[in-house]
Amino acid sequence: SSALPKRAENFRNHSERMSKKWNVPAPLILAIMETESSFNPLARSHVPAFGLMQIVPGSAGRDATALVYGRERLLTAQELYQVDTNIEMGAAYLHILDQRYLRAITNPQSRRYCVIAAYNTGAGNVARAFTGKNAVGPAAAIINRMTPAQVFDHLVKHLPFQETRDYMHKVTRALPTYMA
Repeated sequence: SSALPKRAENFRNHSERMSKKWNVPAPLILAIMETESSFNPLARSHVPAFGLMQIVPGSAGRDATALVYGRERLLTAQELYQVDTNIEMGAAYLHILDQRYLRAITNPQSRRYCVIAAYNTGAGNVARAFTGKNAVGPAAAIINRMTPAQVFDHLVKHLPFQETRDYMHKVTRALPTYMA
């Protein structure tokens, strides 16, 4: 195995299992985990978002529970501090972003960049970076005419929040660490 950061090693098996279940790359799950919580299962943000993948119960959590449990429900902090639950919700949400909200983006690398941004700020804000509006369809049409590098550059220049612009750099810098 590659020399993973020690804290990441504890979550590699969970990440690989959820990667297979939700068809989301394990390195992406781990890079997001590193960026979101520095691998602290009890992390809590001001939002509040909870756990390893910093799930917000009322937004990503609702989408993910609908997919995972077949119905939307509000997860408690206690549930989101459970490693298995948290990683599954994060992976399920990444799946939703990739396969549902942003599926109109045809280039896989361009879509990956948009998924990373959307994980932090929502698909609507990703669309807004390209068109000024929340609808993904018209934004996807523009994105599909750009190279992945142009998409990345556009996102880090035009995303509505500095936090998300920084987030793009952090996650994409972390990714190679977790590639086998």
